[in-house]
Amino acid sequence: MMNKLLLILHSIPLLIISAVIFTILNILDAHSTWLVIRPHHYGRERNPVARWVFKKLGLPRGIIIFKILIFAILIPAGVYYATLEPLTLNIVLIVANIVFGLVVYNNYRIYRRMTRRVTNVSDDN
Repeated sequence: MMNKLLLILHSIPLLIISAVIFTILNILDAHSTWLVIRPHHYGRERNPVARWVFKKLGLPRGIIIFKILIFAILIPAGVYYATLEPLTLNIVLIVANIVFGLVVYNNYRIYRRMTRRVTNVSDDN
């Protein structure tokens, strides 16, 4: 059982699938972040580096440039480590996908709550 799990975690197909999921989750993170912090609610962003970039560059430009910079660092590092140690990279991507999945879920949950509140206020008027 353990050997089978290790064989799967060493596999390049899992690495490719995890990288695609990671990319999709980052796109959803960018979209959901934009929904929650637009037009200028930067305090809702929990990442202080991202918040600083968003304030300096504005929205949505700050989100796009921040994601491009992150991927410009991660893609070469990922390619390098994939050739050396796919096991470690697969584990890192699986954990990152879980974290980003939770972040995206939370962002959309906050956005739904915000839109419900606006709808309720406008219905009262």
